[in-house]
Amino acid sequence: MATETRRGHLSAAALLACAVLSGWTSVVRAQTPAAAPAPSVIVETLQMRDAIDESTYIGRVQAIDKVNIRARVDGFIAARGFEEGAEVKEGQLLFALENAPYEAALALAKANLANAVAVQELARATYNRTKPLADRGTSSQASLDDAHSKLAQASATVEAQQAAVKQAELNLSYTEIRAPMDGRTGRATYSIGEYVGASSNPLVTLVRQDPMYVAFPVPLRVLLEVRREGRSADNVLVRLKLPDGSAYPHDGAIKFSEVQGNAGTDTITVRASFANPERLLVDQQIVGVSVLAKEPELKLMMSQAALLLDQQGAYVLLVTPDNKVETRRVEVGEQRGPHIVVKSGLVAGERVITSGHQKVRPGISVDPSEAKDAADAAKG
Repeated sequence: MATETRRGHLSAAALLACAVLSGWTSVVRAQTPAAAPAPSVIVETLQMRDAIDESTYIGRVQAIDKVNIRARVDGFIAARGFEEGAEVKEGQLLFALENAPYEAALALAKANLANAVAVQELARATYNRTKPLADRGTSSQASLDDAHSKLAQASATVEAQQAAVKQAELNLSYTEIRAPMDGRTGRATYSIGEYVGASSNPLVTLVRQDPMYVAFPVPLRVLLEVRREGRSADNVLVRLKLPDGSAYPHDGAIKFSEVQGNAGTDTITVRASFANPERLLVDQQIVGVSVLAKEPELKLMMSQAALLLDQQGAYVLLVTPDNKVETRRVEVGEQRGPHIVVKSGLVAGERVITSGHQKVRPGISVDPSEAKDAADAAKG
């Protein structure tokens, strides 16, 4: 009986001990804090993007051809064949000078030529009669020499008079001053009735309107870089922005650059040619110039929000495949809108943190969300 009583006391004690231990364990568990969740960050997966290589400059429109129209002979202006500021066609009459004196000079030259021809014919006939006689000895050699000399003189006189006729014809043609090309006229310097000549000021200025040049300065370092990379003018196109901010509707092409640089600005002037059918481009107009590559290049790019800087340079916070944070040094290039070109340090497919940098440090685990997914979740 005593033994059974002792066993009962032991069992009760064991049960009590188990209850106490169980309660203590619960207390310990309740007092131990739960592990903190991984911080959420927004990441971007790097990819190759079409990067349009573009450079911008300020340019000035220049006429490809600008001609000062001058008189080549003296005379009074008899007529004007254009409206000031209007466009004219090649060959169109611009000015007509009084031509009566030049018509008279041409008539006189033709008469002198006819007289010289007559003298030449007589000298030739005399020579033709004298030569057989001299050959047979019935005429002296002196007579033959004299006939030959007179024929030569008469022939030379004919040639001189022929040249005089041509000169008179040219002078008469110069009384009609015509446009050497299509273009727009400026203000006429002289009025009808005024006397002008070869020493007078230009009668009017004629400017070709289509096509037009646009000249713009390019830094010599840029030119050297382009040449080292083997790029040519055929690989780029040129676009313009007009003074009102609108885009010019026609693309241009680089035609040539100056052979000398500007020592003061360390630039070289480049000229591009543009069609100007609507006459939107005006000589000496200031325009914005953009030089773009014809074929976009695929470049590794990332959002500028991912780029961080410290005393050692540029770096990003990379999220590894197992969602660990890693510091990665990078070399970046030019900006393309909200993105920036990555030259080295990263490869396509890697993920970089674009938002939440302040919540993380290298080595910890994070809960990454793609920028696009995060934006969709915010909308939902």
